Amino acid sequence: MNKLMIGGVLLLLSAAPQAMASVITNGGFTDCSYNGWSKDTDGAGDISVLDDFTITSGPNCAAELLVDAGNTEAWFANTLFQNISLNSGEQYRLNVDLTAGSEFRSADNGFIADNFVVAFGDGSGSYYGADGQLGSVFSADIDGNSSYSLNIMLDETLSAFTNLSLEFQLLIGFDEFGSDFGGSFLQVDNVSITAVGDDNLAVSAPSQALLFGLGLAGLVFANRQRSTGGDQ
Repeated sequence: MNKLMIGGVLLLLSAAPQAMASVITNGGFTDCSYNGWSKDTDGAGDISVLDDFTITSGPNCAAELLVDAGNTEAWFANTLFQNISLNSGEQYRLNVDLTAGSEFRSADNGFIADNFVVAFGDGSGSYYGADGQLGSVFSADIDGNSSYSLNIMLDETLSAFTNLSLEFQLLIGFDEFGSDFGGSFLQVDNVSITAVGDDNLAVSAPSQALLFGLGLAGLVFANRQRSTGGDQ
């Protein structure tokens, strides 16, 4: 009986979800590669052989996009994206950590801010925000170094999109004379898109399994006590 009880508890605990499942593949770039991601330079695809796309070194790798520098090929923008699929009628949450920086700042003469955009695409060239409407999820000019941690609820309407992709685009800033030729970078890390229901499931399910297992242990113990009492 003891072996049966322990086996049942272990089975319940192993069946309980231990972490939220993300729609995104390799969102943490833990293998220090772009596995699962696609790269694009100026709408021509993955053509750059320079430093338009790199992986930061160190114990925690991240994707890094670079534009407007001498060792890059982009004349307009570099884009990192991943095709995704969302279940119909289900709501999701987007999380991502971003770090952006520029060689020049607004205090420098001739400064023209580069900028970046986080958005959803549908393969047509149009961008959409978290509400499923034309626009972007998040965008900002780059003036010096800044960090952002996004935690954004996504509208259920996004699940109806075909060819849906999550995109990070780093663009060169221009005026009538061109750019300021000052490099800018965008680091992308810890990208996840998780179903909202998984937020509670990942925490509550192991606890429920443990409570059920403890209840089972109590029942077995009570049965043993009754059996022992009956034998005396």
